[in-house]
Amino acid sequence: MISLMARIRQEHQSIAEKVAQLALETNEFLSATAAQRQAQAQKQAQELLDFHKDLQATTEQFLSETAKARLAQAQKQAQELLAFYQELQATTEQFLSETAKARFAQAQKQAQELLAFYQELRATTEQFLSETAKARFAQAQKQAQELLDFHKELQATTEQFLSETAKDRFAQAKEQKESLVKFRQDLFVRIFG
Repeated sequence: MISLMARIRQEHQSIAEKVAQLALETNEFLSATAAQRQAQAQKQAQELLDFHKDLQATTEQFLSETAKARLAQAQKQAQELLAFYQELQATTEQFLSETAKARFAQAQKQAQELLAFYQELRATTEQFLSETAKARFAQAQKQAQELLDFHKELQATTEQFLSETAKDRFAQAKEQKESLVKFRQDLFVRIFG
């Protein structure tokens, strides 16, 4: 009789230790899963932030270099035309013939047309660069917002998953405990009537 009671106590202690071990392992699993998901979400958010900054810097550099190149080209053309105009004016002063006058008038007309073209090109370039910058910045903002929404959705899904997993593990442990208590009672009834 004493031996049987000792066995029952030993089995009860063993079951309690297993339930405690199961609860410990469940908590460790949930903690590790939550930490891993949070770290992954933070890493993705940081990568998107770095990409956004890099894209913005690249866009500004591209627009700046494009504007400089176009302005330099227009300035070069204007300088060449000015040099040509000055040379033609000097030639005109030497040869005051009808042909020289006609060529001078034609050169003046071309200079005026080129000046108008330069002004139009400058206005078009500024408008193009402004629209391009706005479009790239809007695209980067949209991507950043999409990543922020994804991060929030991932965090909400992770919390829901962890909550449901914890409930399932707790219900399973409770069911096992109740089953063990019932088994002990049944065994006690069978032994002692």
